[in-house]
Amino acid sequence: MATPEYSYLVVENAPDVCEGIQRRMQAFADWHPLNFCVGVKEAIETITTKKPALIFLDWSLNGGSAFEILQHIQNIAGYNPYIIFNTGFQKDNPEIPQEIINNYQVDKYLVKPIWENLRLHLPEYVKEASDKIIQQQTNKIVWVEDDNGHKIRLNLSLIECICQHPTDARSRILYLYGAHKSLNMPLQWKKLYGLLDDHAIAYFITKNRAHLVVKNYIEKFEKPFIRLKGITAFKIDVVKENIKAFEEWLQK
Repeated sequence: MATPEYSYLVVENAPDVCEGIQRRMQAFADWHPLNFCVGVKEAIETITTKKPALIFLDWSLNGGSAFEILQHIQNIAGYNPYIIFNTGFQKDNPEIPQEIINNYQVDKYLVKPIWENLRLHLPEYVKEASDKIIQQQTNKIVWVEDDNGHKIRLNLSLIECICQHPTDARSRILYLYGAHKSLNMPLQWKKLYGLLDDHAIAYFITKNRAHLVVKNYIEKFEKPFIRLKGITAFKIDVVKENIKAFEEWLQK
């Protein structure tokens, strides 16, 4: 199994602060940055499509405030990132802490300047973010039977895509992120859909009874092909009649 990689996003209206946070995060090899965002609109678009596991979130942003982003995050089913919220406007806007604590789920609340706090506590915050991911993944583990009749633990959160076996009509091939091989499962498509639905895994059926993809692992869409983060050997195609619906699903 490969070392897990986690993504983080810095949402901050000052580019120099974004760059400062990214420099400090270079100490953690398992974490890779997404392009930082200075405004509400681009932050919501990035969060919707990339779903970073860790978000550094400033209150005052171009085009609005963090409240809009926090509300959007709460509306994404099955998504619960580790959020480090910060603000330099607490004195001028004393309602901010009350609003954040009472109405939104943030993991840390920092008052600017944040550099001394990050110097002392960033390793602790990153460890907590990693633990949160692991806990969420653990909650998505189920026992299933492989094509040899053996019971195995399957982590649903690691599924990138599922394809119909080319020669065995009873078998589906599950591709897992970070795994060195795929798994063959004699599971009906209806059963697989149910497992993913029950555990809030966002997926799209790109071709009925042939293959599906999981949103968290989509790297790029080059019509009609999907590139997935951990699978380089092949590309999944979206059938022509599903392309419009797929593009709309990507933006949700």
